Amino acid sequence: MACCLKDELLCSICLSIYQDPVSFGCEHYFCRKCITEHWSRQELHGVRDCPECRRTFADPLLSPSLKLSNIVERYSAFPLDAILNAQRSSYPCKDHEKVKLFCLTDKSLVCFFCDEPALHEQHQVTTIDEAYEEIQREMKEQLATLQDSERGHTEALQLLQRQLTETKSSAKSLRATIGDAFERLHRFLRERQKSMLEELEMDTARKLADIEHKIQSYSQQLHDVKEGIQILQERLSESGRHDFLEGVATTSERCVTRCLLAGASLASPLTSEFHLDTEFCFNLMFK
Repeated sequence: MACCLKDELLCSICLSIYQDPVSFGCEHYFCRKCITEHWSRQELHGVRDCPECRRTFADPLLSPSLKLSNIVERYSAFPLDAILNAQRSSYPCKDHEKVKLFCLTDKSLVCFFCDEPALHEQHQVTTIDEAYEEIQREMKEQLATLQDSERGHTEALQLLQRQLTETKSSAKSLRATIGDAFERLHRFLRERQKSMLEELEMDTARKLADIEHKIQSYSQQLHDVKEGIQILQERLSESGRHDFLEGVATTSERCVTRCLLAGASLASPLTSEFHLDTEFCFNLMFK
């Protein structure tokens, strides 16, 4: 009986329970989508027929069947074939045993006799055995997905751990390289500083000795010049012509000698002047 009822609710095109059942004049019913697709394939031939009786129609009008839709909805909520074929559960329902079903929508057990049918109307209801197989399949798929995710996360973490170790090792090696490079640079700069300071001291001592020698020379020349000035002033202070001209040859010779000596060495002091500037330090550092 149940199988006969289900057969009456099957669309002859898709062989599934009606979805939005319609008819168009020959009292045969089909899913609206199924008959529409069937006719779309016949547009090239210019005819529209019934897949059951092969009756043709010029311009068929699809009429929905409300009663058949209600029957399909109620059957889908509580399929009689599933109820009648369900095995009795070994677990008692409240105080007595009843036929047990399972609502896949609510994920809960359903007793057709104890529970209110309206609570599961329009829900997907099946037998315990079928529900067990379905939920087992779903859980196995979820388990496989989670296991794949676990492997992926494990591999990613292992890769990140390797990257972490390699990064730390690289940073440590680079720190050592940088430290060694700057230590060599500091050592070079200290040695260069020492060398530059020693060379500066030597050059300074040489320049100072030259300057002191020239100071002594200029002091002596200045003394001679002053003596020449004094001799000339004394000679010029002679009032008598006879006294002025007497011994003038010796006086002139002494004054000319002092002037020549002072003038010969006057051009040399500034030519060797010492300048401690940035160019000197640059030449010392990079020569």
